[in-house]
Amino acid sequence: MPDATPFPPCSRHDPWQERPAHSIEYRLRTEADADVLCRLLGLFAQLQLLPQHLQVQQQDGDLHVQLRLPGLSLHRAGVLAHKLRGLVCVWQVDWRHLDHSLAPGAARTG
Repeated sequence: MPDATPFPPCSRHDPWQERPAHSIEYRLRTEADADVLCRLLGLFAQLQLLPQHLQVQQQDGDLHVQLRLPGLSLHRAGVLAHKLRGLVCVWQVDWRHLDHSLAPGAARTG
């Protein structure tokens, strides 16, 4: 007869479920192409993320994109930055956690 003992509750930390009150700010340098914004926003839409702030400026043949996403954990922000770097049209991704209590070295680049 199979054992019907229930599994014990999982006590492992799940970094995907953290929903901090602070925001993550991304700064991207991308190719100045008409479909870049669609690619970027499409990635966020697939993940059900809605940017709180979006600013785009064309400069010297590049697009400089700055956007802010509320409620991302540092783990998820890093994974998202990695996905953004994987887009063919993205040349540089910098991100930082907007919690001002963190040390100044909290900015990430790549």
